[in-house]
This record gives sequence, C-alpha cells and structure tokens, in this order.
Amino acid sequence: MTKKILSLLGLTLLIWSCAATKDDGSVKITGEIKNPIAQGDIVLEKFEVGEVVPVSTVQADADGNFEISTDLAEAGFYRINVYGQQFETVILNKDDLKVVADGDGGNEIEVSGSKDTEYMDALDKYMRGMGVRIQDFNKRYLAAQQAGDRLLMENLTDEGMALNNEKNDKLKEMAFSFENSLVSLLITDFIQDKEDHFEFLESLSEKLQKEIPNSSHVTLFIENLEYFRPAVAMGDLAPDITLPLPAGETMSLSDMKGKYVLVDFWAAWCKPCRAENPNVVNMYNKYNEKGFEVFSVSLDRTRNAWLKAIEADGLKWPNHVSDLKYFQSAAAMTYKVNAIPFAILLDPEGKVIGKNLRGRQLQAKLASIFGD
Repeated sequence: MTKKILSLLGLTLLIWSCAATKDDGSVKITGEIKNPIAQGDIVLEKFEVGEVVPVSTVQADADGNFEISTDLAEAGFYRINVYGQQFETVILNKDDLKVVADGDGGNEIEVSGSKDTEYMDALDKYMRGMGVRIQDFNKRYLAAQQAGDRLLMENLTDEGMALNNEKNDKLKEMAFSFENSLVSLLITDFIQDKEDHFEFLESLSEKLQKEIPNSSHVTLFIENLEYFRPAVAMGDLAPDITLPLPAGETMSLSDMKGKYVLVDFWAAWCKPCRAENPNVVNMYNKYNEKGFEVFSVSLDRTRNAWLKAIEADGLKWPNHVSDLKYFQSAAAMTYKVNAIPFAILLDPEGKVIGKNLRGRQLQAKLASIFGD
C-alpha cells in the first residue's frame, strides 16, 4: 500500500514537472471534426478588449483532423470557431489541448488537456444546472404574478433571493478553489450586483495578483475594480441627499436624523418598485409612530408620472424628492445606483444598517428593531 502511494505521488510529481518545464511560449491544439466540411474553416480567435480577433485559420483533412499552433505571450481567453456554427471559449496557457467537434452545429465542442479546461467544465456544469432552476423559478413567479397572488409572490421572492445567494456563494467558493487560473476571473461575470460583493472581488484580485502576477487580464480587472466599490457599505454614514420636493422647495436626508430611515430609490416606470410599494406602505403604517420614516428618491423623468405614481400607490409619507434626471440624478450618481429598486436602511445616526431589504427581509429587520 505504501509503495503504491509513493509510486503514485512520484508519478504526480513527474507529470507536474513535465507540464511545468514546457516553456517554449507555444501551444498546439489538435482536433477532430466528426462531420467535416470540404473547405470549411476552423478559426482560433482571441478575445481582445471590445472585439474578437482571428489568430489562426486552418482546414481539417479528409478524416476531419486538424492542428493549430500559436505563440503565447501570456495566458488568455480564446475561442474555437468551427465553420461559424460551433463556438467554444477556452483559456490558452502552457498546455496543449485536444478538441472534438461535431461540425454541423448540433452538438457542443469538447475540449480537454489542461486544468483550465477542467475548471471550465466544472463551471459550465454548475451554471447549466443553476440555469434550469432559475428558469423554473421564473416560470412559477410569472404565473403567480399573472394570477395576482401576492402571498405566493412574497414566498417566491424569498425563494428567489435564497437561490441567488446560493449561486453567488458557490461561485465564490469555486473562484477561490481554482488555482492559478483565469477561470476564476471569468466567474465574476456571473455575479450580478458586484457592488454588493466588492469584498469578494477585492480578495479575488489579491489572490490572482499573487498567482498570475504578470497577466494583463488580471491587471485590467484590478484597474476596473474601483468602479464596483459601493458608495456606501454597512456601517458607513450615508452621504447626504438634497433634492426638490414636488412643490419645488428642497429637502435633505440629513434632516431626518434621529429616525430609522429607509432611503428608497424607485420610479413610476419601475414595475418591481411598484410591486414593492405596498410592503413599504405597510411598514410605514406599522412603525412610523415608533420612529420609522421613508425617504423616497424618484428616478423619474417627468413630474406628472412621479406624482401620479405617488398617489396611485398611496405613498402617504411627505418625504418625496427628485431632480427628474433618471439615472443621471445627483443622488443616483452619488450612491452609484444603476438599477432599481435600490434601498438602504439607516439608523438614527445616519449609519447604514441594511441594504436592499425587500419584502419579508424588510419586515424582519424592522421587527427586530421595533418589535412586532
């Protein structure tokens, strides 16, 4: 048993050493097209900033076999394009790859030969499974919405948020488990609301900078990281907002210190915002006398639409402000709001104690503060 373990360990180290000594700056892709087309092009393409650039074009022989060799200055994102019908994203590094494609566009391209391809397969498998679950959720939510079943919609909203959290947690776990690989960088594309996950992005950038220090892809990621830094984080003092009320005079968020305040970015045209409004109204009615206020910041374009929505949804609190500049609103730009609904909950000192609390999450948070 011991000799077998030692032999396997030696083999592993030998394989690793062989892979590590391949440092000639070139990669070879050998492939097979099961249904080859005469004169059909197989193209290796490189992802550049804002474009896909052809690198090498070959044709398969009569048996469908082909070979592409290319020089690499660094690991990078590429795409294998078979006849303009089948496409597969790959990461080229030091390892040679093996490709099997159908050729008629009916099946996927299979790629093997490196740790990166294994990581890509694991990511693809997980996202496909999650995609099926998300499609099922969307179908059920749409049915509840069409039926006007608000209770079911609330239950499904909780389920949807839990599903999204599960997805993000798994993706973060994968990103940190993948070693020395740009696949970890690719994972960040599947995480929405990046401002809410800035700490993860910052930690990942530090990991990749250590593992792949000379990568232009990692450098670009780090250079753009600041864009996702949230304007306000938990525990921060919220930046002040001073905007016009419907009558024309201005009001400031700082005027409301001493109360628990929900700063709610919304708009008349935003269906999810309008769907959440009844919940906010209920919370206002329940806790206003105990010290809860709502400060509504509209991202509408017209005063008429704004005021009609306030009346239609019964938003009875007086704290409604807007400069009617859509996402170019001074408040939206200060808070880096690029999607609504967006809300933060402030304590009486003006510190952030909750972000994007909706539905039952908002109910639970306020109940923990004021009691039932």
